[in-house]
Amino acid sequence: MERDRNEVIEFLSEARELLTGIETELLRFEKLTNASQNIDRESLDTLFRYFHTVKGSSGFFGLTGVVKIAHAAENLLDYLRNHPEAQDSESLELFIEAHDILKELIDTEESNPSSDGDLHNQNHWDYLQKLNLKNESVRDNKESDFHLTTIKEEEFEIFGEIKKKEPEPEFEIFLPIEKEAKDVEKIIPIKPQKTGKKDLRIDTEKLDSLLDLVGEIVIAEPMVTAHPDLKHHSFENFNKAALHLKKLVRNLQEVTLSLRMIPIAGVFSRMERLVRDTAKKTGKQVNLRIIGEDTEIDKSIVEEIYDPLVHILRNAIDHGLETTEERKEAGKNPIGTIELEAIQSGKEVWISASDDGKGLNREKIIGKAKGLGLLQNNSNELTDKEVWDFLFHPGFSTAAEVTDLSGRGVGLDVVRKNITALKGFVDVHSSPGEGTTFLIRVPLTLAIIEGMVVRKGDGFFILPSIDIKETFYIPNTRFSELYKNNHMFPYRDSMIPIADLDLLFGNDSSLGTADSSQNSYVLVVESEDKKIGIPFDEIIGNQSIVIKPISSIFKNITGLAGCTVLGNGQAGLILDVRKLISNYFSQELKGIR
Repeated sequence: MERDRNEVIEFLSEARELLTGIETELLRFEKLTNASQNIDRESLDTLFRYFHTVKGSSGFFGLTGVVKIAHAAENLLDYLRNHPEAQDSESLELFIEAHDILKELIDTEESNPSSDGDLHNQNHWDYLQKLNLKNESVRDNKESDFHLTTIKEEEFEIFGEIKKKEPEPEFEIFLPIEKEAKDVEKIIPIKPQKTGKKDLRIDTEKLDSLLDLVGEIVIAEPMVTAHPDLKHHSFENFNKAALHLKKLVRNLQEVTLSLRMIPIAGVFSRMERLVRDTAKKTGKQVNLRIIGEDTEIDKSIVEEIYDPLVHILRNAIDHGLETTEERKEAGKNPIGTIELEAIQSGKEVWISASDDGKGLNREKIIGKAKGLGLLQNNSNELTDKEVWDFLFHPGFSTAAEVTDLSGRGVGLDVVRKNITALKGFVDVHSSPGEGTTFLIRVPLTLAIIEGMVVRKGDGFFILPSIDIKETFYIPNTRFSELYKNNHMFPYRDSMIPIADLDLLFGNDSSLGTADSSQNSYVLVVESEDKKIGIPFDEIIGNQSIVIKPISSIFKNITGLAGCTVLGNGQAGLILDVRKLISNYFSQELKGIR
């Protein structure tokens, strides 16, 4: 019976969840086994049920390749449950490889529905043969417990349903003698435990459409409640209703945004497999500690944070952690530790990846920077932060040779590029002999931000509230002109530069011609410990801002992050404060050189 494609898509989604469970349980099983030298029976039972559920559901949808791999792995697991002393590292590697092949088969079925679901890759057939040989070897140790069973491919009995196919070559699978077919039918597929919480699968496109609609409501609410026609009128009942509407819209916005918030645990759990495989390639012993995996973040950001973390952790293992012998000589634990932590700080999520390795080599980095022409001779005046920034330069690598893990200088370049695209930061902290920490700071969501609306001349601008440090209302006489289009003003115990927005649009600064008897608003903004002041004529107030793509007319203007429609119906430009600050200081640096 041909299945509806929507049913297949839903099954593939569920199968991926099962495969995630298999991978997590395999890594947990390995850790428990290595720590206690005893086999964890509960883990074996859980893995058996996972593989059995994958096999059964796949047979129902005619994915014979998945059935073959899952069934062979299930047989070996069933034997190990009864004879845990037969468990060895080879068996674990076979199960991990089974997971990878099953994932590949599921991906193939989704991208190429026309395939018949069987094994087409010779590597897959070779693996199946290897798994069957492993079954045979353990059978030889317990001859009375196992016998060789030949199952023909034209008939699969899954949950009482027979699926007929054209005859194909036979393959061999080993089944326990004491297990009858009726016993297999009694195995209950894995189901979530019943709790008060219920989940509902929703198409991401529908969720995005809802968020767009709520965004339009957020824009429309002030256009109604603060309409210019009402400016000179006072309606007590209307004002009460308007306040109530504003509160409801804010609650609707928060609930809608929360629908897109998911725990970062999904990404963190994938790092366990990455750390394990990378450690094996480098011949190092590594322990991964995960903290704060329940921290929630926008789904779109979670998807984009994976690649940066991959590069950071690979670098930590390949470059940061010493070999077992080096760690012993340094008096350290021979097993290196990498700590992955996520916490929410205000409107941001902070993700840190720390290792207890040898730390960054300042002199080696400076030497490489000089070799690439990034630095002249004044290296002694550089702070550690400025030296670490060279690591993010395209093509920068301190590796002695190129390997499949590092040496091409693209890893950390990708990290900064991807994090910057998410409106985030990457900071590096390192101590010689103690280790290195990469700190990623990204916003909770990119869809709607809290911003301060200001006016300069006839234009309206929005600055993200998270970037604003302080606001001043000062006389124009406090602006000091160093030279044309370059001004500063006193801030606390120092002088900070002024970034006049007139310069963004190719005009001269209006501060030089401003009436000295007048006052101006100055918003002090900060990024990576650098501060600048931005002058405005009027502060309109705070507002929830729905970010919309900026017109191609402004594509060559550095410092604009997007646009929006304000409550007064006017269009407003959203400033990218971090780019403004970065651009200003880079221009100053060029001027000094």
